Formats: sequence, structure tokens, C-alpha cells
Amino acid sequence: MSETHSINDIRTAIRQLSARADLARKEGRHEDAAELEQRVQGYREELAARP
Repeated sequence: MSETHSINDIRTAIRQLSARADLARKEGRHEDAAELEQRVQGYREELAARP
């Protein structure tokens, strides 16, 4: 069962995960960065689907 997130929660998650992905890239953890970016993309898609 999927949990519904508020728009503010989604935006916060995107911001935080993007920052973590940037840090992972700077530290050379490219696989971690890619995984975080996939999660960010999922949240962006969820946000785009909102009315």
C-alpha cells in the first residue's frame, strides 16, 4: 500500500536527497549518488502527478 505524501514533504525530500546525492558524488560514491537520484526522480514524478 502506497503512502500519500504532502506536497511540502515531497519538496523537502527532493531537496534533502539531492543534497545527499551531491555529497555522494563529491565523495566518489557514484553508485550511491545514482540510487539517490532515482529516488529524487520518483518524488518529482509524484509531485508532477499532483493537480
